[in-house]
Amino acid sequence: MQKQLYYRGEKDAGKVRSWKKKLQEVCKRRNAFHLHQAALLVVDMQHYFLDEDSHAFVPSSPAILPNVSRLVQLFRSAGRPVIFTYFAVKEGEEDPIGRWWGRTVYEGTPESGIVQELQPLAGELVLRKPSYSSFHGTVLEEFLKSRDTRNLVVTGVLTNLCCETAAREAFSCGFDVFVPPDATAAFNEEMHLGSLLNLSYGFATPLTTDELLHSA
Repeated sequence: MQKQLYYRGEKDAGKVRSWKKKLQEVCKRRNAFHLHQAALLVVDMQHYFLDEDSHAFVPSSPAILPNVSRLVQLFRSAGRPVIFTYFAVKEGEEDPIGRWWGRTVYEGTPESGIVQELQPLAGELVLRKPSYSSFHGTVLEEFLKSRDTRNLVVTGVLTNLCCETAAREAFSCGFDVFVPPDATAAFNEEMHLGSLLNLSYGFATPLTTDELLHSA
């Protein structure tokens, strides 16, 4: 599997438009986005994936940081929930990620922390998860429903692993899901776009960061 810097932010606006065209071709149903009924999920934007010296560094992850930050500010300004997840396991805990990949992240280590640019505010929900799932074994579903949430925007890394898992689970829980292609990232463009095509076909509406901001 070859890592690739396939997205560089504003420099690749044309690429995002080409993704949108492909995603619209498979997206047979497009849900309307309503900020007053929405929550934002920021998935695993932690040092393990965003620091260049990490073996798990996602080359395009720094380029999505500004867009994720813009969406965080939008939701905070509107008084809507912003939820952060991070992947980390505790000593002795069941670790499917470690078994599969041969490496893992432990709770309390520097690489487990969320990057400074996206530090949660006091009172915002931060969920530790020991696997790809943001829902299994967490309070996420109950929290969202307690905040009258119908729309869930999924951002972060990796598009084809934890973000896709969260989007599929959210759909199965009854939420209308939105995935911005310029606020999620994978190790390479093939994995990123392949995941977005699958989600757009049966689980989520693809809206860019600008589209979400302008529809609010």
